[in-house]
Amino acid sequence: MKKSFLIGILLAFFLFLFGFFTNLDVFILISGGIGLGCLLVAGLLSGVFISGDKIRANFATETSSERQKRYNRMLTLVAVGAPNFLVAILLTIIS
Repeated sequence: MKKSFLIGILLAFFLFLFGFFTNLDVFILISGGIGLGCLLVAGLLSGVFISGDKIRANFATETSSERQKRYNRMLTLVAVGAPNFLVAILLTIIS
């Protein structure tokens, strides 16, 4: 988790620097795309976009280790995507 957040922060920092000193629009799209993509996939993994019946069915058929793997992947994607999404918002405000 800490490693994922550090990767997200470093990626967002470099995209912010490149975007600040060069063409902002391209890096807003790249950073926003990475952030939004990661957050959407994390939402899919967490089951946000499905109904309660499907969540209960998945919970009943899924083992504890599979659930933990899915949860860890979701947190990893959120940790990478959130800083990039915030940088895209910051670059949009600056431009």
